[in-house]
Amino acid sequence: MLSRKRLARSQILLLVFGALLAACSGGAEIASSGSTYHVDLLLTQPGDLKAAQLQGDDPLHVVATTSIVADVVANVGGEAIEIDTIIPRMTDPHGYQLTPGNLRMLHDADVVFINGLGLEESLEQSLSQLPEEIPVVSLSEGIQLREFALERTDTDTDHDQEAHAATGDDPHVWFDPLNIDVWTDNAAQSLAALDPINAATFLSNSDTYHNQLEDLHNWILVQLEEIPQADRKLVTDHLFMGYFAQRYDFEVINALLPAFSSAASPSAQELADIQDSVRQSGVKVIFIGITSNRRIADQVAGDTSVAVVPLYTGSLSELNGPADTYLTFMQYNVRAIANTLK
Repeated sequence: MLSRKRLARSQILLLVFGALLAACSGGAEIASSGSTYHVDLLLTQPGDLKAAQLQGDDPLHVVATTSIVADVVANVGGEAIEIDTIIPRMTDPHGYQLTPGNLRMLHDADVVFINGLGLEESLEQSLSQLPEEIPVVSLSEGIQLREFALERTDTDTDHDQEAHAATGDDPHVWFDPLNIDVWTDNAAQSLAALDPINAATFLSNSDTYHNQLEDLHNWILVQLEEIPQADRKLVTDHLFMGYFAQRYDFEVINALLPAFSSAASPSAQELADIQDSVRQSGVKVIFIGITSNRRIADQVAGDTSVAVVPLYTGSLSELNGPADTYLTFMQYNVRAIANTLK
């Protein structure tokens, strides 16, 4: 049975439901004006959260945008929280559109955790319209961000050289396990503020997860140590491996799509330039997202005689699959990279 608080929220939802759906489907876009976010999305800092008004024995109701965010928060929250995920497993987070069920889920939440940094751009309009008593928290707050630095140059002799670069902060912070340490701290601080009674549990769980992340980082170092420096070059379908490359001494040579989002597409000239850079760099493989369209990757691979290797990128695998937690997600990807490049 729903608590009185959730019943009240459900009644409010009936009044605003149509307006929110219109906002999701209308295609309106608000200029970012240099901000990472594309609408007026007000985030709450973990240190500014107040205790939630829980009814009786109701657990804290947490909503996470992606399966990776949800897994990290679940490791911290344990059995003291009830958690739902907006974007289903095996679904690319770039461009995901909210469903009516997602909207109901959001309005029943005590807190919404997001990756932030523009990753959930398609959700921001609806997140910005949530009632003030439902805080939205970016787990990436406090991470040392990297900017996209990959440049492409048109080499057509009939045109002046023109550099193309993805710009802004890279949102794919989860590809560095040490960034997930920051997520873990933010989750623990947030949950403890919202549910002080279970604060000790959240802090204890976060200590355990910190140890697991440290073990993961050390394991990755061992797995990658046999890859020669000359082979530490990455070509990907979109720009998702920057933090991984920065942490583990790789170089991102190129990406098939001219943006951080897998929803983008290259021009004919950009595709020709990518094929040239693949040939010149001597890379062995193109790494693409398992949920991505393989068409462009297969075309480049066929023309340049390199392999295509799928990785999990923005989503965990299905439950009981090979990458159904963040830890196994990273282990799967690192094994695939190491086995290909050694």
